Amino acid sequence: MRKLYGELSTSTDTFTASKGKGRDLLGPKILLKDPRARISATATRGVLMSALAEFCWYMSGSADLDFIRFYIREYPPKGATGALEEAYGPRLIGTGEFGRSFNQIQRVIDQLGRKPDTRRAAISILDPSDLELGKAEAPCTIALQFIRRRGRLHLIAMMRSNDAYLGFPHDVFCFTMIQELVARSLGIQVGEYHHFATSLHLYEHDQGRVAAYLDEGYQSPTFAMPKMPSGCQLDNLKAFLDIEQAIRGGTITEAANITLPEYWRDLALVLLRLADSRFKRGSKALEANFSNISNNFYRNFFIRRPKTLPKSPTSAMVQDKFDLGDDNVD
Repeated sequence: MRKLYGELSTSTDTFTASKGKGRDLLGPKILLKDPRARISATATRGVLMSALAEFCWYMSGSADLDFIRFYIREYPPKGATGALEEAYGPRLIGTGEFGRSFNQIQRVIDQLGRKPDTRRAAISILDPSDLELGKAEAPCTIALQFIRRRGRLHLIAMMRSNDAYLGFPHDVFCFTMIQELVARSLGIQVGEYHHFATSLHLYEHDQGRVAAYLDEGYQSPTFAMPKMPSGCQLDNLKAFLDIEQAIRGGTITEAANITLPEYWRDLALVLLRLADSRFKRGSKALEANFSNISNNFYRNFFIRRPKTLPKSPTSAMVQDKFDLGDDNVD
């Protein structure tokens, strides 16, 4: 991200869009050799909670804006309510919403299981109908393609458009989590993550925040999430998503009620930490629940965050997504 933001800040390719003016890079490729290093270790770009929430939203197959706005209160588009037609969940999982009933992730697992060298293990996100004139929004992701080489599962993400500040960190997190999930289902190692975008862009109103990020200095190159357990994790994922729903609904309020394998339990406790704040259960309940977390990796995201980041038109969303200081849970 440091290299990307540095190049974007000096790019001479400029544009004017409905969301503002900005600069972009045309057709860059970003390579992540260790997809578990999917989160920045910095204070301003350590997006664990909001990215994990978006992953849950995707994998549940939901398009419900109330779901994701429990975690990210100003999730775009502004003013929209109900179900979001361009949401990724129904396109990935096929829960029947908007007529989408095909589970593309399961198809990828089946294809690679039957024919390891296949080049057909691809997930289409963008539909032709998304590009019709008059459509206000369209998915930024065109497709995800999984390919097995050298005994490892690699993932290539293809984007038509990618907001480098707000969208890119979330995309890397969610897509590499899916990559690791598919690899575990196939019983093979995780390979590389390749990220392509036709327009990888930075809006002018986020320039100050990018400068603040760059001023933090370099992050640890070994800052990687714990490994997902061996073996197929689809059943554990389903159980985790059931727990997430109960946490969001307020029926699970204590760590003792979360019975999951350690990896998934820790992720559930991260979500419970935010729910404790949303439901105003008090600092004692919050700390009592979060003290049950097993892996110290997750504690790094709840140190006190700086509150002097430059303001921008998206600052309210960014504050809610990446700081959580307004809830006193950092």
